[in-house]
Amino acid sequence: MMDILRWTDPLAEGNCYVCAEGDRAVVIDPCHPEGPASLLEERGLVPEWILLTHEHCDHMLGLEPLRHKYPEAIVLCSAPCDAGMQNKYLNMSAMMEVYLTFKGKPGAHYPPLVCSPADQTFAEEHTMTWRGHTLRLTPLPGHTPGSTCILLDRDTLFTGDYLIPGEAVITRLPGGNTEIYERVARPWLSALPPGLRICPGHGEPYALTQEVKDTYGL
Repeated sequence: MMDILRWTDPLAEGNCYVCAEGDRAVVIDPCHPEGPASLLEERGLVPEWILLTHEHCDHMLGLEPLRHKYPEAIVLCSAPCDAGMQNKYLNMSAMMEVYLTFKGKPGAHYPPLVCSPADQTFAEEHTMTWRGHTLRLTPLPGHTPGSTCILLDRDTLFTGDYLIPGEAVITRLPGGNTEIYERVARPWLSALPPGLRICPGHGEPYALTQEVKDTYGL
């Protein structure tokens, strides 16, 4: 039976999820250079895939260290996410210290960075099977050009920076586009059935209810 583990970066408060089946794993959003790797080591897990929900640095700061440690792991993301993570402005790392100051964490050190290209990319919805599980990756631009939601086995949804508890969708950061969000992402999110387990990029996982959807205008 699959275990879904979570590691949260104490600085940017981003979540990394590790989906474990036996001693193998899929890592979603390696948000820190050390934390996700330490969780894998602690549980004796070897990642076979690394998936990204979008290109902002607080969701992929640990990507390159994880690739170095596990060179056989395949990095998969949307094509716009791939392009954005290779640019320190589009991935927000060039301005992350200012952003953290705005969020009430002045003095934080967050060096600009870029990532190497992904091993595989997709432009339209992509479905993959991994060790008996199905993951459907749906591009949902709006928050960023490369934003993607990842549905696991029809009951668990990794949403990146969509459906964060207590926060409206942000489209004013680099690459954000309100018109595209309203046209593409919002209708898809509105169609989500109540009962899904939501694993957001920040905050605690929760069960999606109609009441929750109403708070997001869905």
